[in-house]
Order: sequence, then structure tokens, then C-alpha cells
Amino acid sequence: MLPRRFRAPYDAVQTPFTRGTRMISAPPAALSPLLEGFLEQLRAIRRDAAALTGGVGDAQLAWRPGPGRWSIAEVVAHLNVTGRIYLDEVAHAVAGARARGLADRGDWQPTRVGRVMIWGTEPPPRFRVPAPPIFRAAKGAPPPDGRRELETWRRLHLEMEERIREAAGVDLRRARVVSPVTRLVRMNAGDAIRMVLSHERRHLWQIGRIKESAGFPPG
Repeated sequence: MLPRRFRAPYDAVQTPFTRGTRMISAPPAALSPLLEGFLEQLRAIRRDAAALTGGVGDAQLAWRPGPGRWSIAEVVAHLNVTGRIYLDEVAHAVAGARARGLADRGDWQPTRVGRVMIWGTEPPPRFRVPAPPIFRAAKGAPPPDGRRELETWRRLHLEMEERIREAAGVDLRRARVVSPVTRLVRMNAGDAIRMVLSHERRHLWQIGRIKESAGFPPG
């Protein structure tokens, strides 16, 4: 169960992932080069995800390369939890910036925190740290349903596109996001979107490594 502040943190979106909330439509605006770049990255992620998971069987989804190592299904479940939380935070920040009239000035820059997070997230990993508990299944939880997680992941990618498009015309430098892990860490909304995309690439790399591992079940 997600903490209360992540269940419906903004009065915004109606998608398969945000039940019972309402969407406040943003006025149409042209996409900036920054947002176009985010969409291009997302298209590449979706292509790679389809190539890596297309035709993968249930036994392959559930197989772990070793004790304490994640299966493909567990990796995807982690991506779904992390993406859900960050997309809600981005939507909250963008809606707040739009309400305050913070229009895009075309001068977006990453924060120092954002630069460090991207540096540490892009694959291959420079160092390994355990995922914070908020981004992991509860201890003792049953294994995830791989098929269900893959479908949720595909729909989450569609929502990522929606969130990026909704940010058109908003100053992502002044739209601020508080880290879901600790309120001591803050970044701008552009940083958060970049982090989500980078995090996806990191774990696509991990899925590829799982499939290359000795003992991976045949299809």
C-alpha cells in the first residue's frame, strides 16, 4: 500500500492508474524542444521494452538469476511503483506551476541534485544501492503476476506521454518536486521527468542482463 500522500496527491488525472481523480485540462501549447526530447526518449524506451519482453513466457518472467536477485516480473513491478509515484509528483508540480502562471521561458536547466541523480541512474550502474522501501514490494509479499505487471507497465508508458504533453507551456525549472524518499531532497519537474526516463533505461539494461544470465529458462 502506498503512503497516503501518494494515493491521490493532486486533483488531476483519470487514467487506468489514477482511479477516482479528475483531470483539469491544460490549455493546448506547443511542445518545447525539451519536451520533444523527452518524448523521443520515451519512444525508444517503449521500443526496447517491447523487444526485451515480447514473447517472454511466464517461467521466464518469474525466474531469478540468483538468491536475492530480482526476476523480470519484479523489475517491472518496481518500475511500475516508482513510475506511479514520480508521475503523480510531476503532475502535482506542473498543475501547481500552471495555477501560479509560471509560463515556460525556454531556459530550463537541471538542478545540481538532478545532475547527480541522472549520473547515478543511467546504465550501466556506476554503483549499486538497494531500492528504498517505498519503491519495493513489502517484505513477505507474494511474487508479482508478471503478465499483469507488463500490462500495467505498457499503460504507464502511455501515461508518461500524457504527463510530458501536459507540461507544455509550463516552466519546468520553477515547478518543484519533492523527493518521494525524503523531503530534504528537492528538484525541478524537468529533473523528475529525466530521472523517470533514466530509471527506465537502467532497468531495461537489467532485464537484458537477466535474459543473458546462465540458466535463463528457454522460451
